[in-house]
This record gives sequence, structure tokens and C-alpha cells, in this order.
Amino acid sequence: MNANITETYETAAKAASTAANNAGQLVIKNIEKVIELQMGTVRSYADAMLSNAREVLEIKDVNSARAYFEKQPEVVRGLVQKMAKDSGEMMEIGRAYVDEAQALFRKSADEFGAVVETNVKKA
Repeated sequence: MNANITETYETAAKAASTAANNAGQLVIKNIEKVIELQMGTVRSYADAMLSNAREVLEIKDVNSARAYFEKQPEVVRGLVQKMAKDSGEMMEIGRAYVDEAQALFRKSADEFGAVVETNVKKA
């Protein structure tokens, strides 16, 4: 009887450990994706800001000022499109994480349920 309880405990502990490890790997993988997206986003926004600042410094007369200000709606439109794209990518990372986490939870629950069921039948 004690051997059966010990075996059940060890099997359940191993299943729980594997599930926790898999969950940890999933979290790390998704943190990496989020950080990679954020770093790319920060870089592109910084590049846009610096480019725009350089263009301001090149304004020398009324014509160059007019050209600069006429270009600004295009610059803003590009930034808004980039923000929308980045937001979509972040939402997709979140959706994929939820799907993977749910699948992992179902798998872990099934494995743990199998351990319990097997040991109940033995008893």
C-alpha cells in the first residue's frame, strides 16, 4: 500500500514538474518575442524621430520649411501605420500565448488525470 502511494506521488510529482517546466519555457519564449518586438519598435520610432529632427535642422528658408511641413502628414501616417502593425503583432503574440498555454494546460490535466486514474484502478 505504501509503495503504491509513493509511486503515485512520484508519478504525480514528475508530471507536475514537467508541466511547470513546459509552462516556464512557454513564458520565456513569449517574453523573448515581446522584447524582440519592443526593441524593433523602439528602434524604428527612434530612427523616425531622429530623421525628422535632422530634416528640421536642414530648414534654411521658406521653401524648405514649406516642403518640411507638407511632408509631415505623410510622416505621421507612416507612424500611425507602424503603430497599428506593431499593435497587431503584439496582439498576435498574446493570442498565440493563450492558445499554447491552454493546450499545455489541457495536456497537463490529461496526464495528471491519467496518473490518478491508473492508481485508482490499482487500489
